[in-house]
Amino acid sequence: MSDPIAALVDLLGNASVETREVERRFASQDLFFEGVLPLAIVSPSSTRQVANLMNWCQANGVAVCPRGGGMSYTAAFQPQAAHSITLDFKNLSSIRHINPEDGEVTVETGCTWAALDSALAHHGMRARFWGPMSGRTATIGGSLSQGSVTFGSGQVGASANAVKSFEIVTGTGEVLLTGSDASTDTSPFNRNYGPDLTSIFANDAGALGIKTAATLEIEPRPQMVNGLSFAFDNFDQLSDMLREVRLRRLASELLAMDAEVARQNAGPPNIVQDAKAAWRVGLAAGSVTGAIGRVGRIAMAGRRFIDKAAYTVHFMVEARDRYEMRSRLNAIRKLAIGGSEITNTVPLATRANPFPELPVMHPDGRRMLPIHGVFADSRIKEFHRDYLAFKESRKEQMDAHGVTLAEFFAGIAGIGTLYEPVFYWPDSQMLYHERRNPTYLDGVTKQYPPNDEGRELVRNLVDEIVQLMRSHGSTHFQIGRLYPYSEARTGEAGALLKDLKQRLDPQGILNPGALGL
Repeated sequence: MSDPIAALVDLLGNASVETREVERRFASQDLFFEGVLPLAIVSPSSTRQVANLMNWCQANGVAVCPRGGGMSYTAAFQPQAAHSITLDFKNLSSIRHINPEDGEVTVETGCTWAALDSALAHHGMRARFWGPMSGRTATIGGSLSQGSVTFGSGQVGASANAVKSFEIVTGTGEVLLTGSDASTDTSPFNRNYGPDLTSIFANDAGALGIKTAATLEIEPRPQMVNGLSFAFDNFDQLSDMLREVRLRRLASELLAMDAEVARQNAGPPNIVQDAKAAWRVGLAAGSVTGAIGRVGRIAMAGRRFIDKAAYTVHFMVEARDRYEMRSRLNAIRKLAIGGSEITNTVPLATRANPFPELPVMHPDGRRMLPIHGVFADSRIKEFHRDYLAFKESRKEQMDAHGVTLAEFFAGIAGIGTLYEPVFYWPDSQMLYHERRNPTYLDGVTKQYPPNDEGRELVRNLVDEIVQLMRSHGSTHFQIGRLYPYSEARTGEAGALLKDLKQRLDPQGILNPGALGL
């Protein structure tokens, strides 16, 4: 291979091949991890170009690291060797077909969730799972490859559950369709036409194939949206409420957090921005009268909710009419055993601006790193007790380096509860943070010097907490290269996974190391 860059330009065109070092460095970083600089960032504009690129990479032994919106923290897309390219999907972002009659949309995987939701809104529709909170930047392909939750997860579960079909390019350059879309003279309307091949490529971290398009299930947008919030001092009671509301499918989203995470998400106090946010929340009521009432309640509550208790829990509730809404809200209230109802600022604000600029640092400038485990209801309380004991055992060490831990939780229909510890510590910024920090924090966040020892401590604590999670039977989304997967597959399950990898990617060029493959 005499000149790989020239060959890539011949394949894709000069405008689709980025070689500037600063751009390659940014594309190799996520919230915490940094990979090796790739040869180039390439941006194909069609499925055929992706297929041709895979053929070239296979012939030349070049690894392909697919990168969505980059909103990750598990080393999911970082090149592991210089003989790699980063695959960017900015030119594969079209919405190919919106089909309200059959309840589906076919969209290229570089499209963001926010862009898709905006397009579907013109038809009075939305995707059943309609994105993570990072959907302003997160792409369809990134979320479906890594697995994500938030909007719709109280009803449909995780992101992959709302997929009908994938268009996949394999490591050999073949184009593969899943579901009924793979059959002659059919459309993607039925995922379960025979064995469910769609699920094989969901949550695969791009290790089994490159997603170029997906067909998602869509539904009419809700007529009414409201929310409830409660304060708890007892985690077990909080966990019980999340479980009961989730099992009854009473809320579309179920989120909870400790006071530190609530303060971090609230951002710095700013009366002008707060007023604008409050008015957006008010308008979500659907009438000027309702808007004024909501804004008044929020103004009286201010930001006091974040200091009311150890934990707050928030439910976003949808309904067809006011009678169904009243029934759902009353049912949720009856399940709040041990909790106190507080002003519903968080659920209303979340729905008024579902895809905000998300902070990638603490508002005061400290670095942050979330990790997570997904737990069965029968095991989460015991994990919580052991986790708190672990925090206490490391307190002196963490204090010495300015490291703190806070917690976020989410209920996922049909699965259980996501438990997300969030690290904060003083440290210098990476290029990723400089570019991704929200504009509303400009001039607010403090610059810290490098804290190599604190960063290494965080990395070690991550490994220990992941081991603790696994000892309590956790699973994970966004597996990337952080969480154990292939090494935990036993017997025939592990053999089948390796056989699939060999069949679809015989040269091992697809995101090497992801999923432990």
